Amino acid sequence: MTQVSIAYEVYQFMSEKDILMAFTGHFDHLVTTSLLKNIKSKLGELQTATGIDKKVYNILVESIENISKYSSKAVEHKDKAMLLLCKSDNKFTIITGNHILNKDIPALKMKLDKVSRLTLEELKKLYREQMLSKRIDENSAGLGLIDISIKSENQIRYEFKPITEHASFYLFQTEINIQK
Repeated sequence: MTQVSIAYEVYQFMSEKDILMAFTGHFDHLVTTSLLKNIKSKLGELQTATGIDKKVYNILVESIENISKYSSKAVEHKDKAMLLLCKSDNKFTIITGNHILNKDIPALKMKLDKVSRLTLEELKKLYREQMLSKRIDENSAGLGLIDISIKSENQIRYEFKPITEHASFYLFQTEINIQK
């Protein structure tokens, strides 16, 4: 199969899945700034309910920060991460992915599971408690994860795809409902 044919298949897939933005590579400051500027512009062009574009943008910023926070510096392809922004008739979906060391998965999984099982009110309470606390202990959920869950008002989803015996690819997904 030729590269041109593969490119067309990628285009078809992206169209079918309503992918507004797809990026894979290194998320340095310049790339991140450019991506966010482009996404902000795209969101502004869409006809969505008031405030949804700002909510999506804020969750995107937190999601990109999570790539930096949970990316392994010791993995061969450590600089390769991904971001997908999808839009259907009733929701936006944000998916990020990055490499993580397998030894770091249990602590992250504990945070993700904690955030996943809390109600919106419990998340808001936990967020306030952690903001007021001078010390955030190792057993607490990350503020970014809590913030994403609160703003999206939906369950977060995640997976760890094994790559080697030492590393995996961490996928993180959140959805934002579009109220019309």
